[in-house]
Amino acid sequence: MTTPFRVDLLHPGQDLRQIGWMARSWEEWFVGREAPRRLAMFALGALVVLGVILVAAVLLPLWQLSSNVTVELPRLRRDLAARDTDLNLLKSNLGALSEESRRQVRWAEFLATLGREIPPGVKLSLVDASSTAPSASGQPQAGGARPESVLRIDAVTPVRVGSPPLLDVAQFMAALMRDPVVSKRFQLKSWDIKSPSNAPAASGGQQVLNVAIVLADRAQ
Repeated sequence: MTTPFRVDLLHPGQDLRQIGWMARSWEEWFVGREAPRRLAMFALGALVVLGVILVAAVLLPLWQLSSNVTVELPRLRRDLAARDTDLNLLKSNLGALSEESRRQVRWAEFLATLGREIPPGVKLSLVDASSTAPSASGQPQAGGARPESVLRIDAVTPVRVGSPPLLDVAQFMAALMRDPVVSKRFQLKSWDIKSPSNAPAASGGQQVLNVAIVLADRAQ
């Protein structure tokens, strides 16, 4: 069984024009009998193309960016918190190193002053720095009480006739208090001179006197 068909080579497209898909001219596209349907199909096709472009060029990158932000933002916040912790630790270490270097410089200057001002008849036996709690005055102090830094200097001097030991110790304390390195930070808190309890007898050797000088932090 065969199906007959006809091909009009002299009038190509005549069958398509009859069903309304093709027009003879551009004017017929817009003002012809089938113009509304053609324009509707053209608008529908344009909307489909525009939708494809919108999905491919805008929505897909936006979705990927949103997913990346959702995944990466918590990690970036954790990294920032870790970097902030490291920075604070570094600042704390640098502050401690700076304070320690200043303390070493102050100690070097103070020891140089001791070596320069100590009299020949006085021999150092102990130089000790410590912090003590402030003395209770019977009333609560406002805020946190700052510990008091105390510097103790112990020395010995031989007993001699007259008052040379007392003069040496007095001159030594006066020289310390006149020195700008010492007087800028410390003030004289107390001093004491006494014979040791196990001092040898006068005929059994030379007696010595124990000298104790206590310097306290000067109030800022």
